[in-house]
Amino acid sequence: EQWYHRRVRGESAESATEWTPENFSAVSRVHEYGGGAFFAHNNEVFFVNKADQRIYRQSAPEETPMPVTQDYGEGMVRYAEGHINVFLNKIICVREDHRIPDQECINTIVAIDLITGDEEVLVKGSDFYKSVDTFEDKIMFVSWDHPNMPWDDTQLSIGELWLEGKTASVKNLKVVGSGGSHLQGRFVNRDEFFYIWDKTDYWNIWKSTDESKPWMLSENEPGFPFGWCFGYPGYDLCDDGIVVGAKSKDGTENLLLIDIQKPQTVLKDLGQLVRNKGYSFGTYTNILCHGQNVYALALDDPANPLTLLRISLKDNSVFVYNENKDGQELKPYISYAESIKFPTTNKNMDAYGFLYRPQNPDYTPDENEKPPLLVRIHGGPTGMATRSLNMKTQYFTSRGIAVFDVDYRGSSGYGRAFRQALYGKWGVYDIEDAISAGEHLVKEGIVDGNRLAIDGGSAGGYTTMAMMVFKRYFKAGVSYYGVSDLLGLAKHTHKFESQYLTKMVGKLPDDEAIYKERSPLCHVNQLRCPLGFFQGSEDFVCPPPQSKELYNAALENGVATFYVEYEGEGHGFRKAANIQRCVSNEIYFYSKVFGFELADQTENPPPIKNLDSQ
Repeated sequence: EQWYHRRVRGESAESATEWTPENFSAVSRVHEYGGGAFFAHNNEVFFVNKADQRIYRQSAPEETPMPVTQDYGEGMVRYAEGHINVFLNKIICVREDHRIPDQECINTIVAIDLITGDEEVLVKGSDFYKSVDTFEDKIMFVSWDHPNMPWDDTQLSIGELWLEGKTASVKNLKVVGSGGSHLQGRFVNRDEFFYIWDKTDYWNIWKSTDESKPWMLSENEPGFPFGWCFGYPGYDLCDDGIVVGAKSKDGTENLLLIDIQKPQTVLKDLGQLVRNKGYSFGTYTNILCHGQNVYALALDDPANPLTLLRISLKDNSVFVYNENKDGQELKPYISYAESIKFPTTNKNMDAYGFLYRPQNPDYTPDENEKPPLLVRIHGGPTGMATRSLNMKTQYFTSRGIAVFDVDYRGSSGYGRAFRQALYGKWGVYDIEDAISAGEHLVKEGIVDGNRLAIDGGSAGGYTTMAMMVFKRYFKAGVSYYGVSDLLGLAKHTHKFESQYLTKMVGKLPDDEAIYKERSPLCHVNQLRCPLGFFQGSEDFVCPPPQSKELYNAALENGVATFYVEYEGEGHGFRKAANIQRCVSNEIYFYSKVFGFELADQTENPPPIKNLDSQ
């Protein structure tokens, strides 16, 4: 939803239609990470437009979208995760209001009139809201307050929708779930509902009528990490049961149909149905059920890296929208993930990751030569690596470089205890585990210990910068829109993450010394390892000075470095041309630092400063 603004319809690639006009883009900026930017109702599409953050409606692809919400000024009022409640005949959604200057934005749940655009606040008082669901005159949602993040401690609440004249309100509101992380509630009917809770250490699905045990209990967690973005449902309810995307500890993921009346009873292995059709999808997200059909975004198939999938529960048929029938020739070049567990400095807790070995049938390496290694650090830091087919990873592996995606202590997907292991230790355990990952692969004889690189974006960019400043293990690194000043991040970042570091690093002002101790920018004189930077000019999460100041320090220190800032890009690059330039420029940087020749020429590479001094 954040990256793709094309709304398509049709039963084949030939009949698919571009719905959103060229000058519109369905991107919400609530929490800055967005998600939940569009929904459909009665053959109309409603979406949040990126430029002005207003909600628009459109009933046909040839029609001009018409605004529903009022014009409060560019991006001053933002919306996410909307749907139409038939009882009220209004849009129910999360609203983020930035209209009061010099004050933290205000998050509420609102009802929006479809004709006038008038808004009524239904729920207020908490710092954040998400996972809003309604059924007739009932409403359910998740809320939380600073300093918690949604994976820390949230509340699940239910209330009654009232309509007096044209005025909507919520009454008889009560908390039905607290203690731990509650997420993604879904009504079955007015009296029953499902939700996700991590009471058993792992996020599992629970039912309101039986809180003695989860509906699905195992060491796996449904779908993608839920906290960062709106949307991304990890399960949905259908006529026959619950459809859930379940991720296991080794990173494999399956799509299952679970009995809605009998807990832990699998009615149908939908993932196996897909595999029986010859597809190799291994990741499913944005799960939506409609009648006897299950829809999901499916990833990992080499010919169809990201596509919309439909599975019929009636006849077990599988349909892939916009299928690329000519993509099978890519399969010999694809490096598939190997799940790796490796020891950490804590003898009682291992860390995990996914190894991608070099793979290209057109080239044969010297039998005595081990490949260079690129260690990848995911964002968050409470994010996670996945097995999802990533063409940026394949770019490196097809050119002879092994890639290891690290799930360091603190990552999602391995339970609450593993997730909270990073509390107070960001800038310590993530660095230790990245080094341990490299040491493990070198010890196993898989990679060349003299040609080790590291990269990461956002929080992963911080770990990369910190690694190159405080350690000497990796020989080169590249930061994507990373953090160099933890104190500056804590003081100037957006509301959603404004107290994130309270648990990750420490409470301010008491622990200010720790912030400075772990901030690369406070120790620029220690930077001696080659380090490059990619940055977006419109990044409001990690603004350009976070990267540029450390780049200037690298110049002063005589360290091989480059800096590329992409105009109009934010926190995470969206434009295909810029993404392509990043991977080609990154491998170009490593080729110069490690002294190997690339098989293909890099167009307009960034100038690498101080290269001769290395």
